[in-house]
Amino acid sequence: MTQSDSDVFSLPNEADTHDHDFHQLVVVLDGNTDFDIQGKGKQLHTGEGCILPSENSHAFAGLGENRIMVVNLPIPPQKSITDEEYEIVSRLFDQAAYFQLNPRLQILASALSGELQQYPNDTVLARACGNTLLSAIRHQLNSKNVRTRGNHLDIDKLDQFIELNLSRRVHIDQLANFCFLSVSQFHERFKDRTGMTPHQYLMRKRLERAQALLREGFPPIQVAEMCGFSSQSAMTNVFSQTLSITPLKYQKQFVSR
Repeated sequence: MTQSDSDVFSLPNEADTHDHDFHQLVVVLDGNTDFDIQGKGKQLHTGEGCILPSENSHAFAGLGENRIMVVNLPIPPQKSITDEEYEIVSRLFDQAAYFQLNPRLQILASALSGELQQYPNDTVLARACGNTLLSAIRHQLNSKNVRTRGNHLDIDKLDQFIELNLSRRVHIDQLANFCFLSVSQFHERFKDRTGMTPHQYLMRKRLERAQALLREGFPPIQVAEMCGFSSQSAMTNVFSQTLSITPLKYQKQFVSR
């Protein structure tokens, strides 16, 4: 729909200030960042973002490890977009704002960022991913039926988010943010709903994926990385304690058949 560009990268911990002659949308995928838009500062966490109209001076900094996705909308629009299409999308940038993505869009942003990182030199893909995220966020912000904070714990959408991010370190505060809940609220509601703590649930998901990958013949060291374990030995310890068998012995049961 639009001729926009998108990218995924980390913000440096040193604060910086700039402005640019194009609109920009920022979504925090992992970690924490600091933004200040014309004197209005906010710490942005996973699943949050900001709208930066062109020539709006803004300051930014990463707070430790972080990963963001940016979408740039050039001014004037490029030839492949009609004036009518540009008018619709550019309304998103009428004024600077901070926002929180709903769970469905957090899953979308995570999936799109994964594609961008997999194919960093594909400009057609970058443009398509940027267009998709811009349009989806525009609909969320324009919706009159946005779900209020903390009203719902959707396990199915949470599972999708976990599956998409299992190869990385998934922290409990990320899951709480995803559900629009504080960490304590999330922990309590999650345990009431599933009968286990979020940490136990995450570990079960890691083990389930590890078992599937081992059955497919992947090397244990690669499985540990793909399932978000800190090391192969960490996976072996959890595997042995939970299933009473090492990953290598488990794999041999299937590979030798």
